[in-house]
Amino acid sequence: MPVFKRLIPQNPFGKRTYGTLHKVSKNVFIFRNIANSSFIIGRDAVAVIDTQVNRPLAENLLKAIRSVTDKPIRYVINTHYHWDHTNGNQIFADQGAVCIASDLTAEFMTVRKFRQKQFLASRGFELGFDPKLPDDTFTGQHEIDLGDCPVRIFFAGCAESDDASAVHVLNDNVLMAGDTVMTGSFPIFGQPCWDEGLEGTGQWIKTVQKLLLLNPKKIIPGHGPLAKPRDIDLFIRIQSYFTEEVKKRVDAGMPLNQILGEMEAGYPKWITRIPLVWGTPKYAALRIYRSLTQKRDGGEPGWQKYKPSVIPGADLKYEKGVFGTTVAEWVETAEEAFEGGDAAKGLSVLRCAKDYFPQDCTLLSCYADKLVEFSKNESSVLEKGDFFDEARKCWEQALSIDSNHVPSLIGKGRFLTMMAFRGGDDPGEGMELLEKANELSKSDKDQLQIQFYLGVGYRRLGNENKAKDFFVKASKIDAGWMPVRMALASS
Repeated sequence: MPVFKRLIPQNPFGKRTYGTLHKVSKNVFIFRNIANSSFIIGRDAVAVIDTQVNRPLAENLLKAIRSVTDKPIRYVINTHYHWDHTNGNQIFADQGAVCIASDLTAEFMTVRKFRQKQFLASRGFELGFDPKLPDDTFTGQHEIDLGDCPVRIFFAGCAESDDASAVHVLNDNVLMAGDTVMTGSFPIFGQPCWDEGLEGTGQWIKTVQKLLLLNPKKIIPGHGPLAKPRDIDLFIRIQSYFTEEVKKRVDAGMPLNQILGEMEAGYPKWITRIPLVWGTPKYAALRIYRSLTQKRDGGEPGWQKYKPSVIPGADLKYEKGVFGTTVAEWVETAEEAFEGGDAAKGLSVLRCAKDYFPQDCTLLSCYADKLVEFSKNESSVLEKGDFFDEARKCWEQALSIDSNHVPSLIGKGRFLTMMAFRGGDDPGEGMELLEKANELSKSDKDQLQIQFYLGVGYRRLGNENKAKDFFVKASKIDAGWMPVRMALASS
């Protein structure tokens, strides 16, 4: 199997900066984060393009804007309907901004909401409130002027989504491309829950080429650093490669698993050198396979259901009683497999045991913890979601049986707190579960986890004094535990 480059933070528990501000041109700034936002400052007013993945990050964006101008924020522009570009709309509406988007974007924010939320939740994301819908919509194009700063907003074509708009700041000749352009890591070529994105027709490349006809001085992508010509060339090259490679195998009558296996065995080095964060080569191949083998209106949309699970041993089955008649015997068998380096057997033993002993909360929690542990072997956030989705179901099942089950309170609390910490979201729900566990258990084993992850939650909230207090409490239980040492090293 090919080994792909990974982007790994130096200290996963250290202090984080949720967004960095960079000046692009006289009137344009980019706010680099999980998803990019940008803003334009005219003589009279400000326009914000895309509003971040959640409201706390939108508030960070607002603070960044206020660090360079106190002019009124008159407009918000959504380049497309996806959650990570619209979820902060309300923060700017509260500032008096009018939200502008295409007719298609406004429509998709409503009619595609449920499936999008369902998919993102399955990847481990807490979505919070629905994004505020646009106030003003357009077909084709729309123009605004911020005061000696004319801005053209226009429908670009079909790209990652079917409603891709772009924003052209005419005087500066800067183009905000939204997710029509992505840089810095392997692109995610469309959400798996809809029939859009990278298809076998080359429509996305045509959309990119349409933008290039404007000959912009700078291109701001939806994700990643400013797009240089070599980035655009690579972006198009990736699409062409996967379209050609999947199409010739589909035309030869190959089944999906054979296509994936054959391609994964032979990726060229220029592909494996691209870092993985969200998208993966497998996702690109699945996207094209779906478009070449299914009609858009042919039943359930999207291709997520075709994706093979990345959980080791997901297809292994063991008969009831083969490893004993008690939970302890099954867990012991799984632990022996893990110690022997056989993750596939260990996870499949626990999965089968969970099905045979569905009321055993400790077993459910044990399996969930192991899933999260082995998710770390995956580079892509979306692939990790296979593990996260199953782990959450286990914790929720255990807590539905016993709402005071401490290992499940800690497991789910730890998970939600870390997701908020990584994504810049509100850790409140996870911290509540940890606080409840804190009231129920005083064992050193539990307290180490509880105190440490409460510290992570306070670090996310920006309360470093409280965070350090909790890290110190955890260090008094086990000063050698690496997460504690890493967290304190950043204090």
